[in-house]
Amino acid sequence: MSHSIRFAAALTLAAGLWGVSAGATPANKAAMERYFGGYLSRELRACTTCHLPSNVKDPESLDDFPHNAFGAALAEAKVQLRREGKKHDLVARLALIASQDSDGDGVDNLTELLLGHNPGDPKDVPTAAELAQAPAKRAEFAAFLKSYRWQPFEPATRPAIPPMPSPGSRNPIDAFIADQLHAHGLTAAGQAPKTILLRRVYLDLIGLNPTPGEMAAFETDRSPDAYEKVVDELLADPRYGQRWARHWMDVWRYSDWAGYAEQVRDSQPFIWRWRDWIVESLNADKGYDRMVLEMLAADELCPNDDGALRATGFLVRNFKLLSREQWLEDTLNHTSRAFMGLTMHCAKCHDHKFDPITQEEYYRLRAVFEAHDVRTDPVPGVGDKKKDGLVRAFDKDLAATTFFFTRGDERMPDRTRGALAPGVPAALGGALQIKAIELPKRTAHPDRQPFFREALLADSRKTVEEARAKFGPVKDNPKLPASQRSEAEASLTLAKAKHEALAAVLRAEILEDAGRKGTIEWNTAATGALTAQRQAAVIEATANLIAAQNAADSARKKLDVKPPAATAATELAAAQVKIEASQKSLAAAATDLASAPALTYKPRTTDDYPERSTGRRLAFAQWLIDGRNPLTARVAVNHLWARHFGQGIVPSVDDFGRNGRPASHPALLDWLASELVANGWHMKPIHRLIVTSATYRQSSIAEARDLALDPDNTWLWRFSSRRMEAELVRDNVLYAGGQLDAAMGGVEIDHTQGLASKRRSLYLQVAPEKEVDFLKIFDGPNPNECYFRRPSVMPQQALALANSQLVVDEAKLLATAIAKQCLDQDDFIRGAFLHVLARPATNEELAACRMFLKNSKSSPDRGRENLMVVLFNHNDFVMIR
Repeated sequence: MSHSIRFAAALTLAAGLWGVSAGATPANKAAMERYFGGYLSRELRACTTCHLPSNVKDPESLDDFPHNAFGAALAEAKVQLRREGKKHDLVARLALIASQDSDGDGVDNLTELLLGHNPGDPKDVPTAAELAQAPAKRAEFAAFLKSYRWQPFEPATRPAIPPMPSPGSRNPIDAFIADQLHAHGLTAAGQAPKTILLRRVYLDLIGLNPTPGEMAAFETDRSPDAYEKVVDELLADPRYGQRWARHWMDVWRYSDWAGYAEQVRDSQPFIWRWRDWIVESLNADKGYDRMVLEMLAADELCPNDDGALRATGFLVRNFKLLSREQWLEDTLNHTSRAFMGLTMHCAKCHDHKFDPITQEEYYRLRAVFEAHDVRTDPVPGVGDKKKDGLVRAFDKDLAATTFFFTRGDERMPDRTRGALAPGVPAALGGALQIKAIELPKRTAHPDRQPFFREALLADSRKTVEEARAKFGPVKDNPKLPASQRSEAEASLTLAKAKHEALAAVLRAEILEDAGRKGTIEWNTAATGALTAQRQAAVIEATANLIAAQNAADSARKKLDVKPPAATAATELAAAQVKIEASQKSLAAAATDLASAPALTYKPRTTDDYPERSTGRRLAFAQWLIDGRNPLTARVAVNHLWARHFGQGIVPSVDDFGRNGRPASHPALLDWLASELVANGWHMKPIHRLIVTSATYRQSSIAEARDLALDPDNTWLWRFSSRRMEAELVRDNVLYAGGQLDAAMGGVEIDHTQGLASKRRSLYLQVAPEKEVDFLKIFDGPNPNECYFRRPSVMPQQALALANSQLVVDEAKLLATAIAKQCLDQDDFIRGAFLHVLARPATNEELAACRMFLKNSKSSPDRGRENLMVVLFNHNDFVMIR
């Protein structure tokens, strides 16, 4: 390797080790960039700002690269500040030497940095023209330092609310927005028209258009709080939970099970209960903190609460049949991104390139989840867990250890470090307070709960009744062969015997669970259970023998015909083998039945689990929701904001680190985060704040001057129009036609029924390769990862709204319903606009629709239906304005 190549490689290493030679860390480089923000040029965001080339032949670390004059000054500043007992981080050191001239070129360090010159290189001197700009640069930078800084890894403080700028402001949100509008020379748009605003808030909070009646009521309500009353009604509406559940299902990656044929490879059956838990929790305004606790650790927090246990579907969703390693990797990746906006997975193979997270911290967080697994518990009324059950998380392997994987390769555990204890990134503060948890008996032995025993007996009785129903018609029918009667009778006798054996086993089991094993009562029950099992074995062997003999008789008859059936000989041979086996089984069972009574009955097979849990996930969840955690509340309110405004205050909703995008309004985000915590983590008050703000109520119409200054509407001088999500398109087509099924909850609906079902789209199956085509066309959720949907505009969307059977059917129904209520053509047109677009038709639109109906070459009914299809294809139908 040449020296130049070694030097280039070492510089690459140094990029991750920025700082002074003692205690250099990646955080120092990040700290300098954060401190200077956009005032630090790209050229100065390099190791050479502080270091010189190395004279070492094969440099192995940044320590092999000597400091230049500026780097040496920083190192000396650290020693001095530490000696004086003062804070000695990079910011403090930079402040101490800002006015010094480290390289002796006559220009102080701060000025050189702001002008893009290296303060450690005496040959890199600013020009006279640049120096003339220095006072302005220093003033700008001083103002920048005094501004509210975006520091996502520092605990959120409650910033002061800027003075309310005008009578139009309605709450603190407007003060924060107006402060930035003023700073950027922008003017807030006026309030949107009442019809536009009403539709906007209806779609935002419940996902459905207001009805004509609801529009009329709002239009005629002249009270000053008319809009606020609507907001309160919508937040109390059960459809709010359905609407916002889908948002959070995106963030939390809801997916029904997927696999090959009937093999479950991803997620699990019955995970729909987690979806229902999300809906119910939102409607009850359960605190976000409590929701996080239950999703990550309900089995440790409240193991007896089956309703809360549904929440652990968040962890169940990550299940991977074919790779435990991928399962755990997904768990870490998506837990950190969903709740912390942190890309922890980037540190699996090496220290994080952008954020202050080490590779070891990645594996310490993995240790939190190492022991966990998934299982299916019984639910009342169902005796077969393959038909229905409660799928949930639990700690399976309490002795599971976590090792550091060299380069992230599970085949290369670094055992020299030993097993790693659970932990969290030091940069976020705090520590896990882990305490093992003793679990109740019902949690460790769910199959021994009374309701499940009752369900097993009910299923067994049902089997007896089914056997009796089959035997009844053949019992006294002389036209049927004796063999058919004998087999039906044997099946009934066997069903009865198995039922008696099950009941006897359960009697012994109940006494055993009550601690009465070994008592006379239990001995009697155990002996009875063994006798019942022996009797059932005799009856089963007899039934098998009868079936085998009947099969042999049938085969002989086939041999007797001319010509004999081709398979008759083979069938006879197989039947004779079964006869011999059945005779042996019968003889053995008869011997057992005749032997002396004993206590050795065969217990039924049950699923049994550890009676303790590690407590690691609960400790982690509690650390997440600690008010001092810098990320959790910020991430949560940013998701709320993003769904209301079409973009988060932090646009990269799952990445609050340096590789993400910074907050546009950091003070507002921190104020909202503190408000969420102050309100007990309840989300409805935050929704109310947002949608009642003047910022939210603005018109979406763009003024040319403001559009030129801020074309992306970063500073929210107007409301940004956005397209409906896929679910809203489908649901509102059904709702307009009066066909939307209002039922809540329950088993997912097969994805092939997307056009036939009338249920809300929330309840349609979604999983890899199990998605509704109609929803996919309109950018439905990606079940693998969907932190924020990016809308698209494609020709297929227009084709789906023009030709889909769903739209055509609803157009017919709606046209018929409106026609029955209308006096004339204009009345029909007005009703069509109100039902489909939730706004009145303009005079121009009335004229255009009259012409359309007049020129329709089909029947009047067909013309009205076609008009409905046209309105479903209107831009105003798919847009939220």
